[in-house]
Amino acid sequence: MDNPYSFRSLQVYAVTILFYCIVYMVLMILPFYAITAGAGEMEIGLIMGTTMFASMICRPIAGTVIDRYGTRKVFVLALLLFTVSLAGYFIPNLWLFGLVRAIQGIVAAFFSTAMEIITMDLLSEKMRAQGLSLYSLATMIPSTFGPTIALLLKDWLPMIWIFGSLFMMSMGIFLFGLSLSRQMKPSAAAPPAENPDDPAAGPLSRKGVWKSRALLLSSAVMLLASVANGAIFTFLPLYLEKQGLKFAELYFLIQTLVLVLTRFAGRKYIPSDGSFPGRILFPALALACLGSLILGTSLSPVVLAAAAVFNGIAFALLYPALLTYVSFSVPHFARGLLIGLFIGAADLGFSLGALAMGPVASSFSFPVMFITGGALCLLAGFAGLGFRVRRTENGKKRTAAGL
Repeated sequence: MDNPYSFRSLQVYAVTILFYCIVYMVLMILPFYAITAGAGEMEIGLIMGTTMFASMICRPIAGTVIDRYGTRKVFVLALLLFTVSLAGYFIPNLWLFGLVRAIQGIVAAFFSTAMEIITMDLLSEKMRAQGLSLYSLATMIPSTFGPTIALLLKDWLPMIWIFGSLFMMSMGIFLFGLSLSRQMKPSAAAPPAENPDDPAAGPLSRKGVWKSRALLLSSAVMLLASVANGAIFTFLPLYLEKQGLKFAELYFLIQTLVLVLTRFAGRKYIPSDGSFPGRILFPALALACLGSLILGTSLSPVVLAAAAVFNGIAFALLYPALLTYVSFSVPHFARGLLIGLFIGAADLGFSLGALAMGPVASSFSFPVMFITGGALCLLAGFAGLGFRVRRTENGKKRTAAGL
């Protein structure tokens, strides 16, 4: 299919938007809920980081299960488990919060991996970059309103009412997803053999898949950049509130609006032929570095707005560009596993943004934490230099080679 706006595609984007609406609302209000249950900065970092850490661990498992059983069953079971897990927030207990976040990390691993493979199978190769960009856009659209609504609701309603509403919403999403799954075709089986002369197909032996340079370098870049992003999402609202500032809503509104617009406008510029997206990668990392660094220097409205714009542009392009590149660089028979590993690297980075950067903030300060995040984005840029682009004999595709 060459239409990323077909009715089936729009249904995939819709269920993604609804799912991540709940995810972003929980991400914003749970730290405040945890404070009422007696949590400090260290405990909040552990609770919030548990989700992405569990997701990271389960990505390869999710990919392997999808490779074996297909996307439909995984998709429906993930939505069901997500609905059940939300009931755990009805009891204000820090250990229970940590358990629920771990379960939701597992759900996220299976749901997003399945949805990305569904998107790949739905569209032709030449439309893959646009489809994955639009899917990634669907995951971020809720962040244009979810965090803002959540931060407003926490001042108007008891936490138990908010989480009760989210539980009811998740039940509706499950029913919608169940209906959608019945319209899906089973995942295509892996072809019996892949062309060993096509570098874009990646290493073909089952031992060789672990040596894919494109996968390893893409994962390293995504991991390092995601640490800064995770630290901002987890700790910026708390930092601003401690400073007596009410700019968190403004920051996240600007960042996500920029992200949505950039991801939509930039989708056509992401290579969809297996070539390395260097022209997108390095400017995006430079902006992410600058966005984190300036958060560590000033909290004036102008600086916050500038950081929001820089980070919005950076993370709008970074993830779909690398994901598209990886999708062309891995063999079909292990596609779920290896794409799961790449997404797991992004999850690990986001998780470390809470787990590792929380102690940095406690031991030093929030500004030092943000500056550290900027340094990691700079390091990701140096890791990206490990790519060297060369043309294949047919001149149509590119792959990563050693320096």
